Amino acid sequence: MPYVFDLPLLERRARELATTFHDATPYPHVVIDDFLRADAARELAAVFPGPDAPVAWEHYAAPGLEVKLGCGSEERLPAPLRHAIHDLNSGPFIRFLQTLSGIDHLLPDPHLAGGGIHLSRRGGHLGIHADFNWHEKLQAHRRVNMLIYLTPDWRPGYGGELELWSCDGVRCEHVIEPRFNRAAFFATRSDTFHGHPNKWAAPAGINRQSIALYYYTNSRPAAELRPAHNTLYKGYNA
Repeated sequence: MPYVFDLPLLERRARELATTFHDATPYPHVVIDDFLRADAARELAAVFPGPDAPVAWEHYAAPGLEVKLGCGSEERLPAPLRHAIHDLNSGPFIRFLQTLSGIDHLLPDPHLAGGGIHLSRRGGHLGIHADFNWHEKLQAHRRVNMLIYLTPDWRPGYGGELELWSCDGVRCEHVIEPRFNRAAFFATRSDTFHGHPNKWAAPAGINRQSIALYYYTNSRPAAELRPAHNTLYKGYNA
């Protein structure tokens, strides 16, 4: 069974985009379109669970901060999504990600803490925040986020754009549309503020669907070290 990605293509993209990632503002990031094999992306979108599916959805319902569904219980996911997550946590993919990010010794998260699959219904949103920085079970520092968008035929009026904000949390500096089969990668630090405050506004039944995976290291640069913290929301606890 092939990977959900084209490995030779990814390896080439990693080499070509490493400088783009490193030099990006407001912090290291890169966007890659047509990221998964086209047939794999279509299958994942087709089997993506709806809000009423029995996949042990966690309901995040804090208006103004976070309104979405998430599932990190891989045993409850449809087989194609489970296999895709395994591929995206595999050795070959980690090597791609290390080349792209310039961060060595990356670790996948088999526990899918805070990750797995995410779904936003009409009105769903995610306030500007910096992510938790320490994984207690792995005893590791969170270093890279990957988001893969799986809503077919996304349109600008649907909203849900990912916003990357300045490291002081003052202004939006970059907007990433959640186009189908687009992947966004960005460094994760205590000052890498981001979110999608623009509420999802697609017609009922069309949901904002994504795979969210995070990668870790056992150490990090001294300048980035902060005491362990949970999510820091702009205007609330940050």
